[in-house]
Amino acid sequence: MQNSRMLCAVALAVMATLGAGCSGGLTAEEQERLVGSYRLPQDGIANDNHYVGPFCCTGRTLIVRESQGESVLGYAYFLSWDGQAYNHPEGSIAPDFGIELSARSTPDAGDGEEEKGRVAFTSKDFEVGASKRQRVGALEYIVTIEKVKTLKFEGALYFLMDSLEVSVDVLRGPD
Repeated sequence: MQNSRMLCAVALAVMATLGAGCSGGLTAEEQERLVGSYRLPQDGIANDNHYVGPFCCTGRTLIVRESQGESVLGYAYFLSWDGQAYNHPEGSIAPDFGIELSARSTPDAGDGEEEKGRVAFTSKDFEVGASKRQRVGALEYIVTIEKVKTLKFEGALYFLMDSLEVSVDVLRGPD
């Protein structure tokens, strides 16, 4: 059993190195619409009690840019939650989490109203590979849990906030 876990970990590392980690599960049509593949919290900018796009004040915000890097198309904010969070001996824990999203209403980065959305994960979703998608404005976001550590607290399943890593694939919305 230990050897199979090690083999799986090595295979995942190789896939990530070869670029198949985040966007590897997309269809050919989705690959054509792909704006970029990211990881949170790693690729986000620390808010440090300031706004990054429409999101403030703690956490990290991903800035989604055109492939040339000039125009901003949208944002993804890591990390929000709705349920009661606790300070636990192993670290801060919460019963759910959300990734807040925003994008322009039109594909042209300079035009359109800013629209907001959210993908939410509950304790039943707390496993590697769990994925949700959300259309926000002119973009479609696919958020997938890449790493999470869970524990039981007062009879319910929680996740350790510092353990969470997600991939975010951003696509232009279908026409």
